[in-house]
Amino acid sequence: MYRSRRPGFTLIELLVVIAIIAILIGLLLPAVQKVREAASRMKCQNNLKQIALALHAYHGAFDKFPPGYNYNATTDISEATWLFFILPFVEQDALFKTANLNQNFGSLPNQNNTISAAMLPLYSCPSDVPGNLALNMYGKGNYAGNGGIGPMRSSNAIWTNASLSITTPGVFIINTQIRLIDITDGTSNTALTSEVCKAPGDDFRGVMHYPEGPIYQHNRTPNTSIPDDFRTGLCKSQDYAPCVGVFADYITRAVIMSARSKHVGGVNVGLCDASVRFVSNGITQSTWQSLGTYNKGEVLGPDF
Repeated sequence: MYRSRRPGFTLIELLVVIAIIAILIGLLLPAVQKVREAASRMKCQNNLKQIALALHAYHGAFDKFPPGYNYNATTDISEATWLFFILPFVEQDALFKTANLNQNFGSLPNQNNTISAAMLPLYSCPSDVPGNLALNMYGKGNYAGNGGIGPMRSSNAIWTNASLSITTPGVFIINTQIRLIDITDGTSNTALTSEVCKAPGDDFRGVMHYPEGPIYQHNRTPNTSIPDDFRTGLCKSQDYAPCVGVFADYITRAVIMSARSKHVGGVNVGLCDASVRFVSNGITQSTWQSLGTYNKGEVLGPDF
């Protein structure tokens, strides 16, 4: 009995189908990546919003924002940063209570190891590389407080006179606790927090619980190609986060760390009114620097 043979695909036809599928995948991947980055950017903005609300809750409890970090040779040698002080306001009260502020966060290992090594999802932006530990003890995040226009310095004199620690203060400097009423430039015109990029290994940029990690400066516009001024031994330069060693230790500290992110075109900025805005890399330096001060009476440019 005669049976008809069912025709199959020829090799050329299969290759054509495979090529079409490859082209479709190639067209689809950029769209998927854009959707993923949009979701990551939204998550990052939400993190900054929650951090801003926590800072306002702290202000509500103590009538001031937390210091950038604390250090006083006679009363508080901890160097605990602003990210430590808001832990109870981001549902991390148990972690907060493990601290011993008679021990210095810069002299680990000690009782503060648990806090220093903790890498909380709220403190990390999903657009950046995954968090890691520096020196096996210092966890990294992506959010830094506005320290003003630097460099940020330290010395025995500065520990008793905070105004010497920075060229033009922002909201977060050593031992200083700024109140909303002090922000005469307007809370919607003053940066509270922004983003920094983590670098691998023992790079301290983004370290959450040491002064050289979670405080950025407004000297240079977001994602600048100018390298950050940082401690030589704690600077591991990357294409997306260049740095150069300009000081040797905390006594000679002279930090200028710029806001940086992996988002296309700019960085997220949390403002002192607890709102969050995306700021373009193209913002002028004068507007960006004005955004970094809180009581100088500058008028922000139309590029903000």
